[in-house]
Amino acid sequence: MIAPSTTLPGGLELAAGMPAPVQALLLALATLVLEDATAIAAGLLARSGVVSYGTAVLGTGMGIFLGDLGLYGLGALAARGARATGWVRRRLPDAQVARLRRWFDAAGWKAIAFSRFVSGSRLPIYLGAGFVGAGFPRFALWTALAVAVWTPLIVIGTAILGGSIMLAARGFVGDGLWAWITIAVAVVLLLQGCLLLATRRRRLFIGLLRATRFEFWPTWAVYAPMLPFFVWHGLRFGFARTLTAVNPCWPDSGVVGESKQAGLDTLHPACVAPSFRVVPTEGDESYEAAVQTLDAQGWSCGWRSPVIVKPDAGQRGYGVRLVHSEEAFRATLRASRAPVVVQRFAPGPFEVGLFFIRDPGTDGRLFSICEKRFPSVRGDGRATIRELIARHPRLRLQEEVFFARFGDRLEAVPAPGETIPLGIAGNHSQGCLFVDGERLRTPQLEAWLRRACAAPPGAPHGFNYGRLDVRFESETDCMAGRGGVVLEANGITSESTNMYDPGLGALGAWRLMRAHWRAAFEIGTANRARGVAGIGLASVLARWWTWRRTARTDAVAD
Repeated sequence: MIAPSTTLPGGLELAAGMPAPVQALLLALATLVLEDATAIAAGLLARSGVVSYGTAVLGTGMGIFLGDLGLYGLGALAARGARATGWVRRRLPDAQVARLRRWFDAAGWKAIAFSRFVSGSRLPIYLGAGFVGAGFPRFALWTALAVAVWTPLIVIGTAILGGSIMLAARGFVGDGLWAWITIAVAVVLLLQGCLLLATRRRRLFIGLLRATRFEFWPTWAVYAPMLPFFVWHGLRFGFARTLTAVNPCWPDSGVVGESKQAGLDTLHPACVAPSFRVVPTEGDESYEAAVQTLDAQGWSCGWRSPVIVKPDAGQRGYGVRLVHSEEAFRATLRASRAPVVVQRFAPGPFEVGLFFIRDPGTDGRLFSICEKRFPSVRGDGRATIRELIARHPRLRLQEEVFFARFGDRLEAVPAPGETIPLGIAGNHSQGCLFVDGERLRTPQLEAWLRRACAAPPGAPHGFNYGRLDVRFESETDCMAGRGGVVLEANGITSESTNMYDPGLGALGAWRLMRAHWRAAFEIGTANRARGVAGIGLASVLARWWTWRRTARTDAVAD
């Protein structure tokens, strides 16, 4: 049991016979020394009858609230001196301070609620609020509400659980100091565990929403139902060697780690965005050679025309960079660990994915069209970019990608009506919305695609199956087959990306997959019959392992 007289943190003596206001004052003063220990002690004192529950909650809460206001005041005082120094102003510009202040005024209650339950976070958050000049009345209101919730929770929670915890602690460490420490640690961990579940509620909610939409299913869930199909067709036509014989332009037909530049080189030059391959070196040799190539082709021209730099063996739009300056170009090449493709930027802005299939003995056909809609938010003059993303019904499902891409720019507040593009890579995993583009199909577009995929004179067909990512200046140009620019050719593992149309669903997607994979097995069988060897499964796995070790890059594109 707790003794009638107890020493609180700071050496303050609290006795059972003291007037309730004095007991409350002593508890308040003790919280300024050790907040959590005092709150837990108040709960145990209330349980033993030394103080009333009302006194325990009121005294502890009053002290915590005053301490929170004191931290805000210290931050505000520190700002007066620190903001006057050049060193601080250079590292924390006024514009950034203003953004932080706006964020705290709009959403600071989230940080305050978080700090109540997570040890160590209250000091920097509250000092920061005072430092950036967040509105004091609003800060005080949210702090008071947080204290009103937190204090009864920990005090009464300790009173309810503390006795049983104390009995357990006595069995291990007795009645002394270690029993108190055990109680404090156990209660705080329990309450923080509850908060951890609460703070992850949004992630759980987003995860559940993604699970209900096929376009966000993980790869294993998308392809697992197709396994019987692959086994059956593999037994009929052959496995790895058949599929790797589909596109002779790549050693493995484009399974993994295929050279993007090699695929582009098999297409009609007039239909492809000019590009070249660069192998990085330890020094600046690759940079100097790349600049010479840019100058020879008239691209750089004072960098009025930006370029795209992307991994030559990239996957899922990873590591795509839009480079606007010579300095950024040098830095990008220096950071590259594997060969990259430097490509003239094609602004489009209308982009489609055209899935091409050259059945044996034909000139090829347009299997499907995917229309790509790039993500963006529209400002209202009040919300930050972070808030606009988080409250958008679809963008919030990929908010982690956008948050990582924008970094500290997330707290900027766009002007009313201002449109903020959220990405340039036409890839679903980078935030792009894919919809079925069958409405765009015309004889002119089909003719353009066959011309783009025609092999150079005298050369065997190299690209027979896969998706071309193409940009046009407008939807009208696309339907007219006019001015298209191929950005990338994707091989045997291409997806008919219209399968990710939110309105199609899993059954429709699997129907599309069966159709184009059946064509792949048939093309591979015909090519093997005319002498295209393909490669075995062991070689495919070795290529995959090499790609994993050498070509990994930043998953977030520009």
